[in-house]
Amino acid sequence: MNVFMHGTVEAGFDILKAKIDKDMAGPAGEFVDQYRLAHLGGGEIMFCAQVNDFEKMGAFMSDPAEVQWDKDHGCVYKVYSVEEMQD
Repeated sequence: MNVFMHGTVEAGFDILKAKIDKDMAGPAGEFVDQYRLAHLGGGEIMFCAQVNDFEKMGAFMSDPAEVQWDKDHGCVYKVYSVEEMQD
């Protein structure tokens, strides 16, 4: 996994999960090879993904409709790029 997100969603985990499932079956599936989504309780979430095209991911995440969806559903998160540690 090379992307990690941590944040909160006021609308509820099930709403976010349904959105991510729909996105992965559509446009996000073009730049994400695999992912894991975890509900930590109290509206807190973690998301890890293997992204194969960061340019497409950036365009998707900055699309005005996506930004508005996050605002409308109380999504606040930080995104981190991750590298595997080597021995």
